Amino acid sequence: MDTILQENHHANRSGDRVLLGMSGGVDSAAAAYLLKRAGYRVTALTLQTVSDGDGRYVADIAHALAIEHIEIDAVDDFHRDVMTPFVDSWRSGETPNPCVLCNRDFKFQRLAEIADRLGCDYIATGHYARLVGDLPHRYLLRAKERKRDQSYFLYRLPRAILDRTLLPLGNYTKDQVREIVSSFNMELGQKADSQDICFLGAMKLSRFLSEQGLEDLPGNFIDTRGTVLGEHRGSWHYSEGQRRGLGISLGERMTVLRKDSVRNLVVLGDEKEAMMESLELRDVASIDQLPSAFDASVQLRSQGKVFPAHIVLEGDTSASVHFESPVRLTSIGQSVVFYLEDRVLGGGIVRRMA
Repeated sequence: MDTILQENHHANRSGDRVLLGMSGGVDSAAAAYLLKRAGYRVTALTLQTVSDGDGRYVADIAHALAIEHIEIDAVDDFHRDVMTPFVDSWRSGETPNPCVLCNRDFKFQRLAEIADRLGCDYIATGHYARLVGDLPHRYLLRAKERKRDQSYFLYRLPRAILDRTLLPLGNYTKDQVREIVSSFNMELGQKADSQDICFLGAMKLSRFLSEQGLEDLPGNFIDTRGTVLGEHRGSWHYSEGQRRGLGISLGERMTVLRKDSVRNLVVLGDEKEAMMESLELRDVASIDQLPSAFDASVQLRSQGKVFPAHIVLEGDTSASVHFESPVRLTSIGQSVVFYLEDRVLGGGIVRRMA
């Protein structure tokens, strides 16, 4: 039996219809192949956003697999739900993760809405993560290939979405996925991986943000004692925890500790000063209800390490995270995700570090 069937709460019934988000990349192509092989009636959906996308590949995939393909203009929705909040977050001094916002507020939401309109039973994507167990105890887990795991980006998805979602690639490695796609489209199977922020294209992030109205306002780098160390280009160019690309040479490696937007200062410190014992989260979300206090492993960045910590919920959408031992700073605006071994519990967005 295919892995895709072993790990989902439903046994596939011949003819069940699934709406698959398809970008024209290797991963969604492999997902389409696996879903069709498992007996689903697959409809591929391409949401046209701001990038040119890979329409040629999507058409080739749909033809090769004999699946239905539809395209929907979603440019305005994408601007409103993803790009504008992303830019606003940078403008406020944060370092946001657009993929987390996109999955919750745009991609999966649109998939579910259009699936309902078309009468599809399930939705699916080419994310590397797993959904296991029977309802009502179905869990979101890390992917088999840890370095490709994308469960971090899915922690904000509500239970109602997860319970109708298929993730065919969770038990496959990237090499296996490329082999699958090469079996029906050799060129696509060898296509390079896409970049992290899809709407940038070949543009650098700093140029994009400048074009969105973030101005360069030079100010001072200072240390924790207030001593001026040099001049910076504008505080939005820097993120807490950053060590490279500071544009200043001080004889030792320095790290951005914090930013003072009111005084237009960027505070630098050495490695000892770049550690934190706790952090505060806003906009906390969980797949299922969490206890008011619990222990978990926390992941601070999409491909970062995990650290043991004690989490205390403070109201409906706030929490504090207390590490067993000091860890390096992350950035304000980044997501922190709670794990119980490989299972995703939830997470939140960094508001403050101490």
